Amino acid sequence: MYYIFRNFISNLLLPPGFFLLLLVILAIIIYKRKEGYGYYNSKRNIYFIIMVLFISIYLCSSYLGEMIMVRPLENNYSPVVINKLSNKEDIKTAIVILGGGINRGTPRNEEIAQKALSRLYEGFKIHQATDYDIVVTGGVPPTVEGSSEAKIMKEILIDWGVNRKDIIIEDKALTTWLNAINTTKILDEAGYKRILLVTNAIHMNRSIYSFKKNWDYKLIAAPATYLIESKVGFLRFLPNSNSLEKSLRAIHEWVGLLWYYISK
Repeated sequence: MYYIFRNFISNLLLPPGFFLLLLVILAIIIYKRKEGYGYYNSKRNIYFIIMVLFISIYLCSSYLGEMIMVRPLENNYSPVVINKLSNKEDIKTAIVILGGGINRGTPRNEEIAQKALSRLYEGFKIHQATDYDIVVTGGVPPTVEGSSEAKIMKEILIDWGVNRKDIIIEDKALTTWLNAINTTKILDEAGYKRILLVTNAIHMNRSIYSFKKNWDYKLIAAPATYLIESKVGFLRFLPNSNSLEKSLRAIHEWVGLLWYYISK
């Protein structure tokens, strides 16, 4: 129930739900103004909301917004140089791959989401180079039927040639924080002393924070993909769907990171 409530509030207060909320407030002000309510008679309230809406939509849908919201999240973590990782070090190490979503009810039934696939492939490459064990983590959301994300990820890895015995699954977690709690408990009990944490670069700050709070040993960030681009044309400074998608993901991360700092 908490999971559903949390996501409902999140969807309402974050874009694009935030844009709709502003439009509702604007409609109420206009209606009350027509009815003659004193406070609502001021045009400044209407102009202010329109200005906030305009600026918010522009920043969320342009490259300027990407630079403000996406770049700071991704700048902290560089790609892992895989050929420098040694499988001969005397440290029991696991590659932890965080789930990134499953598309359910498609013509193929259940399919791994694109961002989850990029994480999975990065972990797979590290495993090929090091032979470290892999942990895949992710459960099944409430009210949803089907396989856990961890199980689907495991089957894909097996299809790619990874040995079943090299894969550990954690199939209960539904948040990054629970990914960290459940996974570190499994690895600590099994004697692991180092984690290579694989997720998208934009999600790495929140992930590293979560794991550091629950893991007493060595932790290495292994970003899978980056969203920010340094070479773009001037058209990207105009509203576009590419920037909108990236900025919305960044806003989700900033709010999530702030919530973790406050509550965890």
